Amino acid sequence: MVRATGTVAPLSAPLRPAMRRLLRSWARTGWKSSRLFGVVEKWGPRLATHPLASRLPNRCLITCDLQDFVQRQTYFLGAFEPIESYLFTRLIREGMVVIDAGANFGQYTMLAATGVGTTGAVHSFEPVPAVFDHLEAHVSANHLSNVTLNRAALWDRDATITLGLPNEYVGNSGAWTAATTDETTSRIEVPAVRLDTYAERSGLSRIDLIKMDIQGAEPFALAGGIKLIEKHGPTMLMEVHRPSLVMLGSSPEQLWDELSKLGYRAWRIRSSLRSSGPVRNLDGVEFDNFFFHRDDLPLSVSSGWPRRLPKRWACSGW
Repeated sequence: MVRATGTVAPLSAPLRPAMRRLLRSWARTGWKSSRLFGVVEKWGPRLATHPLASRLPNRCLITCDLQDFVQRQTYFLGAFEPIESYLFTRLIREGMVVIDAGANFGQYTMLAATGVGTTGAVHSFEPVPAVFDHLEAHVSANHLSNVTLNRAALWDRDATITLGLPNEYVGNSGAWTAATTDETTSRIEVPAVRLDTYAERSGLSRIDLIKMDIQGAEPFALAGGIKLIEKHGPTMLMEVHRPSLVMLGSSPEQLWDELSKLGYRAWRIRSSLRSSGPVRNLDGVEFDNFFFHRDDLPLSVSSGWPRRLPKRWACSGW
């Protein structure tokens, strides 16, 4: 969870393309990525006055508005969360069925769609109308016929729920949350569905992989898909953010209690293979991304990737 930088005045027109090229050249090296992240957040919003075209590592065409945190990082780093994205693609096989919960503009949806091929399927869920429109445009532009789009949230029941965008996250399309407060700037009513209900209605008989980044609503989505998850044991890429979970009445420890009962193990994703790896529980976790898995992870995930490889891979579509 990252705060938005807010609206800033653009640099002069002659400087913008040169600085964009400089930052993307830096990204290609894979060096000092944490420093690059900071530079992108400081200068990125000033480097364009309209959405810019780019490509993901699988060559899918995207457009990125540099005023938005997720799209800005994608444009300058090649992919949002380069390490997580790289490892996610190492899990994908032809014919898989993938769920993308909190699809945003569609990066993980597009990466999955080209990976699972014509015999596989991707089911994407994005409840925020303006964000969903961007997702839909990307799927259409890239002719991804194996993707089913749903303008809905995953929840523990079929309902209409309220989402809000906190004041401090204006400019971050990934920060809409069901944990609305008095400090929430914008509120919208959106449809929500149980994954088990959706699977029954859609004739979805299996599920292999889930990516879930839904701002603390993960326990609700898991509860709504408990039958499918118990039966098929899909590997899950999930954000664990303590403040978001607490706002919705849960915690990393409670989340782990539910996952461990289902036979899952946890593998924490960090900035290098050396700092990544299995953990026994989620005690004390504040903010990390994890793979939760029943089956052993592929060796391409659990070993053998140099620190800079995922970052260079992220830029390989340019």
